[in-house]
Amino acid sequence: MRYWTLASVTVLSAFAIFTIAGSALARVGAAALSPRTSRLAPAGRARLLFRLRILPGLCAAIAAFGIALPIFLWFEDAGTTEAVSRTLGVAAVAGAALLARGAWRAASAWRSTARVLDDWKRRSRALSGLGAPVPAFAIDDAFPIVAVVGILRPRLFVAERVLRECTREEVAAMVAHECAHVSARDNFRRLLIRACPGMFGVACLDRAWSAAAEEAADARAAGLDTRARLDMAGALIHVARLAVPQAPPLASAFYLGGSIDDRVRRLVEPAVDGPASRWARLGFPVTLAAFGLAIVVTAPALHALMEQAVRLLP
Repeated sequence: MRYWTLASVTVLSAFAIFTIAGSALARVGAAALSPRTSRLAPAGRARLLFRLRILPGLCAAIAAFGIALPIFLWFEDAGTTEAVSRTLGVAAVAGAALLARGAWRAASAWRSTARVLDDWKRRSRALSGLGAPVPAFAIDDAFPIVAVVGILRPRLFVAERVLRECTREEVAAMVAHECAHVSARDNFRRLLIRACPGMFGVACLDRAWSAAAEEAADARAAGLDTRARLDMAGALIHVARLAVPQAPPLASAFYLGGSIDDRVRRLVEPAVDGPASRWARLGFPVTLAAFGLAIVVTAPALHALMEQAVRLLP
């Protein structure tokens, strides 16, 4: 029993420590890269902001379950009688709270989205002829909803009001925008962001990523076609004038309020993403492989360091 208690405390405290460190790093990195990100094309900015946002949770999960736990199981004596220090206990409680909060946020978003989806399905009619790669439905709603809802089986919902009051070209532009969200798996990214814990105000990256994801979907849908971009800008202005729609957490909506100046400006004056470098394509898997190899080689030293830290903690 003591062995597994120590294992749990080790994993949870490592999760807390690296969540704090990763959050600080993400916050500093976001501030340092802010001048550069504002000049990036939308797709590149969305990728960078998403990686920064999930950094705390990713670092913590790798450190806790990919490093601390295997090293503990590998080297620790099953008959250990070591006591759990107060400091380590507090850190473990913090780690458990962070894990529980991330799981609760993700589960809450999933349940809320499922409830809205069930309600919309009951009040909708099937649509055809929109050219969408996912099932499309028209919904009679007071708000000008245009949104893709769901992750495993996404569905497109378009308000009857939008179909009545927008031109065919504007509707086609909105559908293309939502299809771009589907191809980018943005709803899945929203779930990951909900599940990844963070501190020090990294939640501001949620809003920044969401705005960049909308601009990226605009750019992906319209490309460099001037006519398509003007239709997209017109659709955005038209829907923004109707009302502020409401959508569930795991949905990518064409418009959810706020200023549309940046999106319209980028549609009229597009920035183009340059081709991805070889390092951008291979950097992450190569770094991960090198990191894993280094952990295997230095595992005995890391275990000794962990042991020394536990003994010194009050």
